Amino acid sequence: MKKTKNALVILAGGTGERFKKKLPKQFNEINGTNLIDFFLNRIDTTNFDIILVVIKKSYLRFFKNLKTNFPLKKLIYAEAGKNRQTSSLNALKKLKKYKPKNVLIHDAARPFCSNKLTLKILKRLDKNLSAVPYILSPDRKVISKKEFNQNIKLIQTPQGFDFNTIFKSHVNTKINNAKDDSVLISKEKLNFIKGEKLNIKITYPEDLNYFKLFLKPIFKSGIGYDIHQVDTNTKKGLKLCGVKIDFNKLIGHSDADVGIHAICDSIFGALSMKDIGYYFSNKDPKWKNKNSEHFLKFAKIKLQEKKYFITNLDINFICEKPNINKYRKKMISKISSILKIPEKIISIKATTNEKIGFIGDGLGIAAESIVQITNEKPY
Repeated sequence: MKKTKNALVILAGGTGERFKKKLPKQFNEINGTNLIDFFLNRIDTTNFDIILVVIKKSYLRFFKNLKTNFPLKKLIYAEAGKNRQTSSLNALKKLKKYKPKNVLIHDAARPFCSNKLTLKILKRLDKNLSAVPYILSPDRKVISKKEFNQNIKLIQTPQGFDFNTIFKSHVNTKINNAKDDSVLISKEKLNFIKGEKLNIKITYPEDLNYFKLFLKPIFKSGIGYDIHQVDTNTKKGLKLCGVKIDFNKLIGHSDADVGIHAICDSIFGALSMKDIGYYFSNKDPKWKNKNSEHFLKFAKIKLQEKKYFITNLDINFICEKPNINKYRKKMISKISSILKIPEKIISIKATTNEKIGFIGDGLGIAAESIVQITNEKPY
């Protein structure tokens, strides 16, 4: 088997008792990414020949769904043990057959470690048997009533080790519940390096606020447009944005609601999907006279599936009649109800075509919609 130079272990077997949520903190998603995804995409994984994630079998689905460009055949897992120490040992035992020279052992709850720090650790291992990052605590620890000690080291991960050194230390130690791998090796083999203040550990639910600061929300926009001919042989039956209006209806395969059709297309555009006609063809008899609210509910489901939220929806009608402003509030209420979004982020406006062309002659009604969506829930 090819000799591996650098291996990375990510300890993700904890249940997060202090986190006080059903799902362990390392698997909680914010803006579509969890702590492990974030860390792996923050560092240069090409510096490692193999990455091993320690995880409980009951959460193996999260391992299989990791979002990383690291080659899948080099991304392996080991079963978590009864505590952190046994989890580390399980990882080292599984790595042994790959014969790595160095190994970095990292806690999944520290997603903010920079690529610069991992490189620093790997470089230090060229001439040392370990490289353990730390920062000095800014707080004072009381030794006695008259004495204070300010030189308190706060140990961080990832911790780098010569593989054989840390493996033997794990096997031969008399400690059975070490909270840290570095405590298992002898002092003469310990080598400390300066860590990073931002390399904090997510421990409590409120700590996820730090995670949010690192994640920039993604904003996307989409535009939709639809136009239908007025049926001059009718006196009523018009429907716009789900609201029935006492005016000539529009000619169309479904209920010809140009407002909802435009909104659907704007959402599909923002999600990089195809147009409404692709999903609801006007050649398919099952959509004949179909209530367009069905199409909008479909668009809502697609937003949920892709984990996006509407932040602003702007609809503009172009017609000579009817007076759209008269029905504006009802339309906003209807769209808000279907999409489950606040009314305050919906704008409905109207303009005439100044008696010009098809619409100006009162023969058609058009609607255009612009939507902005984000992957961070705004309300």
